[in-house]
Amino acid sequence: MKIIEEREAWIHTHFVVDSFYISPQEQRLVSKYIEPKLRQMGIQYGLHYKNAASAHRAIIVLECIPFDHIKIAVRQLIDETISEFPSRKRKKRNVVTRVTVEPPESSQENPQIGECV
Repeated sequence: MKIIEEREAWIHTHFVVDSFYISPQEQRLVSKYIEPKLRQMGIQYGLHYKNAASAHRAIIVLECIPFDHIKIAVRQLIDETISEFPSRKRKKRNVVTRVTVEPPESSQENPQIGECV
């Protein structure tokens, strides 16, 4: 797994990864490894995780927007931590997109069940 995009949103920094989701166990590992290092850098805020439904991507959210040099260091820490995690793709589903109803044909051309011709 790796970070494919970084976004700033109001008061958070979003690190978008190339996976559909991050398992709870992986979330705990990331938080356990990254949050103490954030505190050493002077960041008192933590991480949380969510899915970007429209993009089918998981997001690691840093609950602040640090200075650029700190943000680069945090991104590198996260990338190192998640590099061994598998990238999960969303399962493809068959979805019905268009249903058409044709008018019934006349009964003389196609006899109904139980009718004699």
